[in-house]
Amino acid sequence: MLVSLNVKNFAIIDNIDIDFTAGMTVLTGETGAGKSLIIDAISLLLGKRAQSDLIRYGENKASITGVFSDIPSNLADILNELSIDYDKDDNLIIKREIYANGKSICKVNSDIVSLADLNKIGDLIGDIHCQEDTFGLINPKNYLNFIVDEKIDALRSEYSLLLKEYKDVLSEYNNKVKENNEIKEKADFLKYQYNELKLAKLSVSEENDLKEQEHYLANYNSVLENISNFKSIYDDKNALDLIYESLSYLNKLKEYDKKYEELYNNLEEAYYNIEEITNNSLFKESNLEIDPHQLDDVQNRLGLYSDIRRKYKKTTSELVEYFEKLKEDLNLIDNFDDILKDIKIKLDNLYQKTYSKAIELRNERIKYAKILEKDIISNLEDLDLKNTNFRIEFNEIDENNISFNKDGIDVIDFKVSFNKGELLKPLSKVASGGELSRFMLALKTVMGKNLSMQTKIFDEIDSGVSGRVAFHIAKKIKNIADTSQVLCITHLAQVASIADTHIKISKKVSDNRTYTVIEVLDYNARVKEVAAMLSNGNITDNSINLAKELLESVK
Repeated sequence: MLVSLNVKNFAIIDNIDIDFTAGMTVLTGETGAGKSLIIDAISLLLGKRAQSDLIRYGENKASITGVFSDIPSNLADILNELSIDYDKDDNLIIKREIYANGKSICKVNSDIVSLADLNKIGDLIGDIHCQEDTFGLINPKNYLNFIVDEKIDALRSEYSLLLKEYKDVLSEYNNKVKENNEIKEKADFLKYQYNELKLAKLSVSEENDLKEQEHYLANYNSVLENISNFKSIYDDKNALDLIYESLSYLNKLKEYDKKYEELYNNLEEAYYNIEEITNNSLFKESNLEIDPHQLDDVQNRLGLYSDIRRKYKKTTSELVEYFEKLKEDLNLIDNFDDILKDIKIKLDNLYQKTYSKAIELRNERIKYAKILEKDIISNLEDLDLKNTNFRIEFNEIDENNISFNKDGIDVIDFKVSFNKGELLKPLSKVASGGELSRFMLALKTVMGKNLSMQTKIFDEIDSGVSGRVAFHIAKKIKNIADTSQVLCITHLAQVASIADTHIKISKKVSDNRTYTVIEVLDYNARVKEVAAMLSNGNITDNSINLAKELLESVK
């Protein structure tokens, strides 16, 4: 439950602290005093997107901090997944900071979280019911969101995974068909290119080798000249013999001083290395002879590389890759029927699995819908709609024309009759504003059984109803407060008088600025506030007595 709330620099709110208790808390006050701002602030803690225009004029930042206790176990699991430090005996602290530049920060126990993650957390700790929710009842697209319990939610998750896999394979299948049709249109041209590149036998390594050969052969005379000069040093000038002779002197020196031994060893090693080099086969005349046509052959081959690169407007490495792609494309054409058959088998198998899971989900929804119908009718009777007939209708299924959507294959409508003898008609066409409010309250009451630990917030859902209906709404909200913390904004004395705690919201002007003021009312103050609500602000002895009567009647 929400233990405390601090709001700073939020619209006309300067800096307020509110401590909340268990049970039902009602918030009353004049229009524009800031009641809905408090609900807006709480909604930000539950993951609603922030708007920078809500920052108090003249300030750069607004902040809202809420402290929550009695955290449900499934929320503790989410906190662990998000690596948020939390002990089951501790309170949970959620903070939103909104900056004038549009930036917004969400913190849970001092850890920064994304808005999406905060929304997941908020779904488990709070539920806000406002007039906008009631308007959602006139749109049948929202109805499947009400047909849900733990089992249905699990089936919907399983269905979503199968649907994604099915759509991925369907996309693969369609792409293969499209790709094959495109390839078939230019199959002859592709075969021509494939045969040309296959005959060319292009290779990046071969091209590099050919370039090295061309460079060698084109400079062959210089190669011969340098080899001749190299050999003459050792053959004509006896360079190797002179080195060998110098070794004899170092050999004698090392006998007199060991310091010369290392020099002797190094020179001796150099002598044998040079000898090995001069005797290398690269310098033998028989190996220096070349075919006079060899350079032409190399250049012709390099010319082929150049021509094909220019023709295809690709580098050699790109041509090698393109050749492999041509091979795959032509293989696809030749083996397309087998490839498509394998994908089709996989696709049909996934279709059946997805369809079976959708039917399983549908059957569970139908089963839950029957229970929901009875529970809602029962709750509507408590709300003075005693002649209500309500049915949840599911669409007919055509097995030959199945349309998968994100929630399954179900389309539902809420059919209702609020008067005896009337035909069932869509809720969106027959319900008045007051009836819609009571219907949504009944729906929330039924759904709330699975989320008893939530803080439930009702924002003026009793607008436009009569005194007797208001009393029934008040009792229903009070019943919800038996298992959940309830916060309720109201303008009706019947609702205000039944609450466990009464908070008055007002505003004052000081130094030409408007401020929201919070006051927790004691019994005497509650009498005056309820009396003012009964008499449009003009308190009389009669309204005082009636206020006392209302407050005493709910004890």
